[in-house]
Amino acid sequence: MLRLRSSIFQAVFYGWTTLSCLIWAPFLYIPGVPRRWHAAFQTKWSHSVGFWLRLIQGLKMEVRGKENISETPVIYAMKHQSMLDTFIMHSILEDPSFIMKEELLNIPLYGRLCEKVGNIPIDRDMGMKSMKKMLVRSRKEVDDGRPVIIFPEGSRARPGERHPYLSGIFGIYKYLKVPVVPIAVNTGVYWPRDGKTRQGTFVIEFLPPIAPGLQKEAFMGQLEAAIETACQDLLVK
Repeated sequence: MLRLRSSIFQAVFYGWTTLSCLIWAPFLYIPGVPRRWHAAFQTKWSHSVGFWLRLIQGLKMEVRGKENISETPVIYAMKHQSMLDTFIMHSILEDPSFIMKEELLNIPLYGRLCEKVGNIPIDRDMGMKSMKKMLVRSRKEVDDGRPVIIFPEGSRARPGERHPYLSGIFGIYKYLKVPVVPIAVNTGVYWPRDGKTRQGTFVIEFLPPIAPGLQKEAFMGQLEAAIETACQDLLVK
């Protein structure tokens, strides 16, 4: 039964996503469409996927640590375990900007939408040049009142697995001089890499913010310890 539910959900998810993108496609190429329209579409689509997850799969979301969600623009450093992480935040935070791999812009329609909503692409092969562009764009988004979300490991990890935390997160933290809010998840348990969704409740947990001004070693150590400890706790509870 659970396998059947997962198969049905996957069919609905990809079918609904394709249909939604096709309906919105003309707006992606019409000059002058306000960015907020694209952001509103992405938010509504994110909520709709949450609805299908609850209805078909019996998978619900619990948000913890809401008191740590900032009313002013900050950097959110999020553990990345699942496809869920790339879009569910649009149903929690208001108009976030994701730092994302530049090659994702090549995905038909999806890449165009990411560009239109103001996500921040980074080419990891271009080193400092790409880093400078990312910092400038991040500054612009924060100055415009948008929170910035980054996956500090740079790639998806399985539940219980950790990858080295990349120095890019410290560069943004140092340059923007705003707090960093760590985010722990257990999304990989319920929507793993193999795509077989499971019934239950996944957790998005906002942890206490790290104030600006720390040196690199102290900041990186505090960030990794906060995220990894909380993620491990979510696996055993």
